[in-house]
Amino acid sequence: MPSETHFWRQAFCRLYETRVPIVPLGKIMHWRAVVDALGVDTSTARDLVLVTDDYFYRPHSAAPTAAELDAHRHEGAVGGAQWLLYPVVRHDGADTPAPHGFVELPWFVEAEFVVRDSLDRDLRGLLGGARSRELSRLVRRADEDFGWEVATGAGVDDETLVAFDRLHQLNLAKYGHSRNHFALSLLRDIAISALRERVCVFLHRRQSDGAPVQAVLGMHYPESNTLEVLVQGIDHTAVARSQNLYAVALYRIYRWGLARDIHRFNLGRGAQLAKLNLGANRFHVVSNHIAPVDDTRPGDFGALQAAARAAIDKALVVLGTAADRRGGGRNVMLPKRTEIAEHGRGKVIA
Repeated sequence: MPSETHFWRQAFCRLYETRVPIVPLGKIMHWRAVVDALGVDTSTARDLVLVTDDYFYRPHSAAPTAAELDAHRHEGAVGGAQWLLYPVVRHDGADTPAPHGFVELPWFVEAEFVVRDSLDRDLRGLLGGARSRELSRLVRRADEDFGWEVATGAGVDDETLVAFDRLHQLNLAKYGHSRNHFALSLLRDIAISALRERVCVFLHRRQSDGAPVQAVLGMHYPESNTLEVLVQGIDHTAVARSQNLYAVALYRIYRWGLARDIHRFNLGRGAQLAKLNLGANRFHVVSNHIAPVDDTRPGDFGALQAAARAAIDKALVVLGTAADRRGGGRNVMLPKRTEIAEHGRGKVIA
C-alpha cells in the first residue's frame, strides 16, 4: 500500500526531525540497540543513510523491486546519503539473498501465532498441558480484577489514545528507550488517516475505578488475514506481580481475532522465547540489507555481520531446544540457521 508506506515515511522523518529519511546510521534506535548489544560497532556510525519502505514501523518489510532500488539509490545520492538501508526484510525461504551489492545483516527474530485448529487445542499442543492450564488460570484471575475492552477504527477516540500513550510511555521508561516510535501525535494522525480502519487498541481497566492499567496497539490487515501486535504498555504499580496481563491480553486478542476470522497474529520482533511461551509457532529471521549508494564506497560490516549471524543462530538454537523440551517442537516452524562463510555468503545448517 503506497499511501501506508508514505505515512510511515512521514512518521520516521518526524521522529528523527528530518525532512527526508536520511539520518546518521548510529542514531537509528533499532540499529543502535542491536549494535550495542552485539558489542561490535563500525566506522560508519556517523555516515548518513537513507532508510526505506516501512521504516521499522511494521514487523517486517518486503524486498525491493528493481525499480524501487533504482529510485532509492537516486534519492540517496541527491540527499547526500552514503548508504541505503532496507530494514527488517523477512526471510521466508532458506535462501532469500539481499539485492546485488548489499550486505545482509540478520537483525531480529519475528514471531507469529497461526491458528490451525481451535485456539485452546492449538495452545495445548504448543504449550503443553501445564502451561495451557496456567494460562487459563491467569485469565480467570484477571477477570476478577480487570475489565477488557477493544476499540477499532472510528471507535478509537482520543481518550483511548491518551490512555494508551500513558501506558506505552511507562514501557519506554522501563526499557530506557530514548525515542517514542508511537508517540501520541502519531497516533492522532493515524486516527484521522486512511489507516484508521486498521487500528485496534486493546485495554485492561481496573474493575474498581475503570482506570486503564494495560494497553496493546495492533493493526489489522484483512488482505493477509493478519493482526499485527505492535507495542504495549502496562502500569506495574497497579497490577499485582502475580498477574501476567501481557499473557492474558494476548489470549484475549487471539479470541477476539478468531471471532472475526483472523487466524494469523504477528507478535513482532524480539523476545522470541517469551513469545514461544505465549503460543508463537512461526518464526522468521528479518535482516537489514545495506549497501553504498554509489556502489563504490567500501563497507565495514564484516565483523558486525558475523556477530549478528552468530547471535541469531544462538537464538534459534535456544528456541528449538525450548520447543522440543515441552513437546511442541513438531508444531513450531523455525528458519534454518546460517553461518558466515568466505565473503559473507552463508551456508545452510540443518
